[in-house]
Amino acid sequence: MLKLGLIGFPIKHSLSPGLHQGFMEAFEVEGSYELFPTQTITRDILDTLFTSNNLTGCNVTIPLKEQVLPLLDRVDSTAAAVGAVNTIVLESGALVGYNTDCAGIEKALDQLNSTAKSALIFGTGGAAKAVHYILSQRGISSKMLTRKPGAFNYSALTAENFKTHKLWINCTPLGGPQFEDAHLPLPNGVLTSEFAIFDLIYEPLPTPLLKAATDAGARSTDGRIMLTEQAKEAWKLFLAAYYKNL
Repeated sequence: MLKLGLIGFPIKHSLSPGLHQGFMEAFEVEGSYELFPTQTITRDILDTLFTSNNLTGCNVTIPLKEQVLPLLDRVDSTAAAVGAVNTIVLESGALVGYNTDCAGIEKALDQLNSTAKSALIFGTGGAAKAVHYILSQRGISSKMLTRKPGAFNYSALTAENFKTHKLWINCTPLGGPQFEDAHLPLPNGVLTSEFAIFDLIYEPLPTPLLKAATDAGARSTDGRIMLTEQAKEAWKLFLAAYYKNL
């Protein structure tokens, strides 16, 4: 039986169980997908999680994508380059980290079809790092903004600065399940139809940022494509490991 799960917090709203149950049905593989909410992770916790639940693999979400990377036996080249892991697979007794978010981000950006040469990334966590990596691979310069004090604080940029970057990508939880009405600290009246907005949040929709994009006539996309595509890539890894471990 193929046993999978998700670690992170908050995760009760996650659509991952339904996606992977759908994969199991499509591939006629008996299995289960459970949620394991936690805000901290150690190697002991990981070992216990995999052993006690007989897991073949698990997905990783906020706030653990960066925390988990140094705890693993090895990581693939993409995850290492990004500095974050969103998929862990048990392979021949070793815990191996991957970043399938990148595949999802690629698909979402393809759909958004922005011609922007520079971007602003809201957030500095694991997802933001994956977005920054993919943008750099596409030759698009980007800045990761944070609320924390420093040169890349939101308040460090003027409205004119914001206007020069025509691609905005939200990698924060603002607008998500715990912060549905929360707005990013952005200047008013900047968005126009020249902009493209990618909000990684997939539930609930539309987020405040996506509403603002629609009102301004900007092109936009939410996190559903990214979610689905990263899940497809993770499923391939899980299934390969499952058959190899039989």
